[in-house]
Amino acid sequence: MNGLQVRNMRPRKKRNAFIGWLAGVLSSWFGGQRTKPTQDDLRRVDFNASTQRLGIRFSKKIRDVFRFKWLKKR
Repeated sequence: MNGLQVRNMRPRKKRNAFIGWLAGVLSSWFGGQRTKPTQDDLRRVDFNASTQRLGIRFSKKIRDVFRFKWLKKR
């Protein structure tokens, strides 16, 4: 059969699963703590998107459907 060998993939899958689990445990131990974003970080990421500035036009039907998502409480 052209020298092809058929192998059982089960041991390889178990080994890969164990290596993945071990990598997850080690990264959780030595990965460090992520800092929570500050108000300045959130302000920097937040931007005002205007459809008029972007050059996008919406029909009245689409605007009425998504209007509740666009309104912001102030």
